[in-house]
Amino acid sequence: MRGPLLLFLALLPVHAQAASDPWPGSPVLTRLFVLPSGRADRDRLIRTLDLTVAQVRELERLAGSERAYAQAARTLDRPGTRALNVKLAAMNAEKDRKVRRLLGTDYTLFRGWVRGWWQAQVRRAAG
Repeated sequence: MRGPLLLFLALLPVHAQAASDPWPGSPVLTRLFVLPSGRADRDRLIRTLDLTVAQVRELERLAGSERAYAQAARTLDRPGTRALNVKLAAMNAEKDRKVRRLLGTDYTLFRGWVRGWWQAQVRRAAG
């Protein structure tokens, strides 16, 4: 499964990859590991990457942090929003670093899976 997916991702034009990549700026982990509607997709991700229990727990923990920042953003005034955006950028960079370290060589597969999943979500919402 990994070989064909990685080959497909390598053949995509760089601009096509960037235009459809929600990671790390969108609440991907929240949608997969917190929201009930993401349960089937989360289970598919776990099977595809053959994640360990420890990896799943860490992704769940990171999803909780991701969700807390998103909820905080809803209650802020304009100056507070600007400050939160700076914190969000730092949180997203840290989230990406932690997931990269957690998944190791499977990080590339994770990123490809997320892009494919996101595109399916966008198509479903549009149609």
